[in-house]
Amino acid sequence: MLTLAAPLLWAAVAELVGERAGVLNIGLEGVMLIACLAAAVASPVVGPWWAIAAAALAGVAANAAFAAAVVLGADQVVAGTGMVLAGLGVTGIVFRTLQAHGLASTLVPTLPWGLLELGALVALAAVGVLLARTRIGLVVRACGENPEAVAAAGGSPPVVRFAVLVGAGALIGVAGAALVLRGAGAFVEGMTAGRGFLALALVLLGRWRPWAVALGTLLLGAATGLQFHLQALGLERVPYHVLLALPYLLTLAVLALVPRDRLGGPAALGRPYRGQH
Repeated sequence: MLTLAAPLLWAAVAELVGERAGVLNIGLEGVMLIACLAAAVASPVVGPWWAIAAAALAGVAANAAFAAAVVLGADQVVAGTGMVLAGLGVTGIVFRTLQAHGLASTLVPTLPWGLLELGALVALAAVGVLLARTRIGLVVRACGENPEAVAAAGGSPPVVRFAVLVGAGALIGVAGAALVLRGAGAFVEGMTAGRGFLALALVLLGRWRPWAVALGTLLLGAATGLQFHLQALGLERVPYHVLLALPYLLTLAVLALVPRDRLGGPAALGRPYRGQH
């Protein structure tokens, strides 16, 4: 359960801190996919441990591009959509080019159980403490609630949001590394398979509370493991496509049942800051 949930948990932590700063990053899927390719390419060359760093750097670079568009006033949904498309296109072109030159391995060295799984829980706890108990967390949350007040107090919401998104990029990069180095053991085009959007839904369902996000992620990891076991049972009357869709159907069902007026969320989430940069 924890192994299957680890990529989602790393991604959800990144989205949680970004949304607390007022930025809705639907481009998480594209950034995560770029990090997957970086980990898969780096692992045979420098080993799986350094591949985590390579994936984190790739995540930082990709998310920094999204952050630059956001602080310059671009619509967050449009910028995020562009990042998803860029991630799908760039990774497909690069991977096929590397394959054509014999530089892309089918299978890559992977990591033993423990570091990325337990590290995700530690990262979530650390982000929770940072947001709730520190001055930095107060500034981040203020940018998500009332960026004009932050500016009036002498802060710079665009700078804060950019810094938060760059840090979140490293977490998304580790999510991509977890998917490759602990899950698939290889890179496949489009291998994130909607996990970035699931992370978005988990933050929403968890109502921006770290412990609730962790619980939802673990339950989704259990649902993913369950569909593998159900497929292994050979239930001929149930199409395997339905079993594959089980985690996504579960998420949609919960989203449909939760009243929108009970979700809440940062007041300035998704709203561009129009003040002075």
